Amino acid sequence: MTRLSLVFAVASLALSALPAFAFDAADRNAVTQEVAGFTKAVDAKDYSVFFDTVPPKMMQAIADQTGVPKEQLEDIMRKQINDAMASVTIDDFEMNIAAMKTGETSSGRAYAQIPTSTVMEVPDMGKVRSTNTTLALQDGEEWYLVRIDSPAQIAVLRKVYPDFEGIEFPKGTMEAVR
Repeated sequence: MTRLSLVFAVASLALSALPAFAFDAADRNAVTQEVAGFTKAVDAKDYSVFFDTVPPKMMQAIADQTGVPKEQLEDIMRKQINDAMASVTIDDFEMNIAAMKTGETSSGRAYAQIPTSTVMEVPDMGKVRSTNTTLALQDGEEWYLVRIDSPAQIAVLRKVYPDFEGIEFPKGTMEAVR
């Protein structure tokens, strides 16, 4: 074996031992843009963004689970969120891109967990802070944002995307703010 062949063999072996990592600079840029659009919509009180960023496969799974056609379910959910948010004032909303944790699922799907915090004034509750995680996940070429803070949300996610099995998500919290 020539010296050059030996160098290539050692380099190939070393590179093959490195873990594959799907989340790259292009992914970070795509997620950053999704978050910026989401934040802008929330600031403008355009709460339809809550549904526009959910993967269609997840909305279909929820529709199947409830027995309501997907389009009708989306209309019902939009009305419910608009009614609920009509009496709520959001004082602060942040998706902390600088603190996001990235990774890939067992199938190689890129994802990011983004710490998310909302301070809002809610009738009969006062000012509260909701702290949870927004999951940015890639499905095909598209990136989607899904709030993950309850076992039910995680169950739907894992039903639709079984490759998220075994990935841990922080629990969401809600606390009074003075």
